[in-house]
Amino acid sequence: IIVGPVRARRRVLSAVALRLVGVLARVHAPAHMTLRPGAADDRDSEKTILFVRHGEGWHNKDARELANWHTDNLGQLVKYRDAELTPVGESQCAALADKLRADASHEAPELVVVSTLSRAIQTAALAFPDGPRPFVASELARERIAGHECDHRSPLSALREKFEHVVDFGHVADEEDVLWTTHKEVDPHEMNATRCSERAVSLLHWLARRPEQRIAVVSHWVFLKHLFALFPTTAGDLQANFHNAELRVAALSTSVASLKEL
Repeated sequence: IIVGPVRARRRVLSAVALRLVGVLARVHAPAHMTLRPGAADDRDSEKTILFVRHGEGWHNKDARELANWHTDNLGQLVKYRDAELTPVGESQCAALADKLRADASHEAPELVVVSTLSRAIQTAALAFPDGPRPFVASELARERIAGHECDHRSPLSALREKFEHVVDFGHVADEEDVLWTTHKEVDPHEMNATRCSERAVSLLHWLARRPEQRIAVVSHWVFLKHLFALFPTTAGDLQANFHNAELRVAALSTSVASLKEL
């Protein structure tokens, strides 16, 4: 009887929270950096970033299909820790790969950066099957860190056992997920978390310092929401919610002087 009103209130709260993301993110937007939809026009001043959301994970499927997912906080169950792709998610990623192959204008990325969560790594392997390898794993690209077990990283040794043939984990320092226990990104709200916005800035700085000019980043929708909200006047079209295995192209520009200071 109360399912409808609960869902309605949740949609209202989500809308308010997402508006707050932009308010907060403007405080942290780097003045020396811009991000806009579309590929880079000038390789001397811009980089092309291919932002990809992972395919459907088991937590996505169950959140959609189980009526008590939210009311019973099922997302906090340990069985969803570092959730992997469903068969549907795998098919979504393969379809993205086919779409890119069929696009005559598509240029393959020189580097693929992946979140340290399994579903993002699986997505990269399926969506970019022809390389370049190895992908580079970065904690900077992981999902916003709150209380959802799907965002709780597996031990590094387990990730290496599953993915080391395709992923360079050299930038991941800790065996256990230290960030999960010490660096929650929930204040003032998990949909407009200051720490998550700051981490998005750190990722952009890291991408700007990389030598590659065309980079794919396989990540997560809430984190990408925070990242795009840093640029409310130029990246507005990028801020809509991502579908699973969706790709969006953006041009990242950073002044030469600022890079020397980083």
